[in-house]
Amino acid sequence: MTSRVRVSHFVGLSGIGGVQKLFSEYIEDAKNNHDFLHKVYTFGGVDNQYKTSFKVYNIVNPINLIKLVTDLIMPNRIVHFYNNLSSFKVAVFLFFIPTNSLIVHERGTVWNISKKNNLVLRFIVWKSLLVLANSNATKAMLEHRHSISPKKIRVVHNGIKPIACKKDENKYTQNLFKIGFIGRFEAHKGIHILIDAMKHLSNYPIELILAGDGALKNRMVERSNCNEKIIFIGRVDKPENFYQMIDLLVVPSIREPFGNICVEAGFCKIPVLAANIDGLPEIIDNGFSGELIDPTDPIKIDDFDVNTIAYPKVVVDSKKLITIKPLQINPRDLAKRILSLYSNPDRLQKYSVELYKKVVSKYTMKKYTDRINSIYFEVKKKH
Repeated sequence: MTSRVRVSHFVGLSGIGGVQKLFSEYIEDAKNNHDFLHKVYTFGGVDNQYKTSFKVYNIVNPINLIKLVTDLIMPNRIVHFYNNLSSFKVAVFLFFIPTNSLIVHERGTVWNISKKNNLVLRFIVWKSLLVLANSNATKAMLEHRHSISPKKIRVVHNGIKPIACKKDENKYTQNLFKIGFIGRFEAHKGIHILIDAMKHLSNYPIELILAGDGALKNRMVERSNCNEKIIFIGRVDKPENFYQMIDLLVVPSIREPFGNICVEAGFCKIPVLAANIDGLPEIIDNGFSGELIDPTDPIKIDDFDVNTIAYPKVVVDSKKLITIKPLQINPRDLAKRILSLYSNPDRLQKYSVELYKKVVSKYTMKKYTDRINSIYFEVKKKH
């Protein structure tokens, strides 16, 4: 009988984010897979939405910390870290421990890592057997910005569980065209560009619905200047409720390592117009399963508090997979593309169908789970 693969996971479960959600869905499915024996470690509390049937070992307790150290040293156990690769605390922790089968997971923090913290990142990677990247863009950033060997990187695209959305087949014939954005209200998400684009669409029956919250929420409300066609609905617990409200998802990001919201939109058969940067073109095939728009303008950093909001020094050119200077989409150009799509319901219908086909075939939770598990098997064979 083949021995089970032993995997210990170290992940923060007290915050709200994509890392936690993806991990919690993976680990709950894992309880039915008898090829693996999982242990879960965390630091601090566990948010109610991430409660798991697995016992969670909080390393605030010294006994649990010793258990994690033991797992890192043991030759027959894989340890999977989901932490920030620039974490000085993690680097200090690993400095004193001989590691055998450590895997670290990178989902986008490397865009803003400074040259000072680059040494921390490279040390953590040196102590690791593999680095998992959530997109080819993240892999390119690790290679070109941080000089990580491609031999050490494996790309594992995020996966989500299918979203049950009700589809109105006649939605593109309605008089009011609703575009939308969902996510954190942070400068690199480009929400300000979308709000500015609405100034050029005032004579058309086009409405913008903004879902989410964050540091720039009040700034964005002020920027909308009481435009009745811009509606802030706050944070939504069920994304399907948001997607059922809109006809087109707009993703005007300045940086976007992957783009989970594009996958969610695809499951709900909502077409997407997105910035042609970083990981977004891995999901959206321009002119086939959606549309991409090139950023052309310098970033207007004066619009925001530069002391608290960090823009990336570089982003990834999706065609050449090299790092380039970041730009932002021109609001007038964005308005023209939105208007073009509003005028072409057949094109919107085609994009929604093709994007749905793509996400169902490539970005399900099962695809993610199978890829992760295959890497665990690969590591076990080598050790």
